[in-house]
Amino acid sequence: MQSIIDTASNLTTSAAQTLGLQSSNTTTTTAGHQDNQGYQHSTPLPPDSTAYPIRSMDTEGLAVFEDERVRHEVLVKINQLAIEDIRHGLKQLETLDLVVQGAEKKGIDYYHPKRYFTVDRPMGVDYIGEIEIEQDKSIHVRCHKPSVDGKPTFHSLDTRPTVESGAVFKTGGPLGWFDY
Repeated sequence: MQSIIDTASNLTTSAAQTLGLQSSNTTTTTAGHQDNQGYQHSTPLPPDSTAYPIRSMDTEGLAVFEDERVRHEVLVKINQLAIEDIRHGLKQLETLDLVVQGAEKKGIDYYHPKRYFTVDRPMGVDYIGEIEIEQDKSIHVRCHKPSVDGKPTFHSLDTRPTVESGAVFKTGGPLGWFDY
């Protein structure tokens, strides 16, 4: 019986590494990305979920990440993070060029979904996407669709400790599951 469990565990780990959801030097069963100090930035992929490979943005992904409500909520969340950065010194968006001429805020004027992957969940499909918001700087967004015909909803932005650039990621870098 133990050999069956070990085999299943090895297959799961191997599949997660192949999908880019787990680094090969990670010994945990979480599907996410690790910083250079070994800090795991995500929660485990739920056991009743199936993740699929990362793919370039296509019509399915654009229908989710370019949805008017999703795009609006993402921009609102970025604005909220910017306000919290100022209020509490969180520095989640510190690497972005959000300030022009003194203290005048310019906000985001570029929103370009680049790639994504899907995770089948019992209650629908989660979409984890990379959206470039400045040259070579992206945010990672999680959205949900309850059904094929359902409307997508924004859930969250991926964030990391400030020393790892907070909510801003290098475009093309690791894209992994997060659930917060």
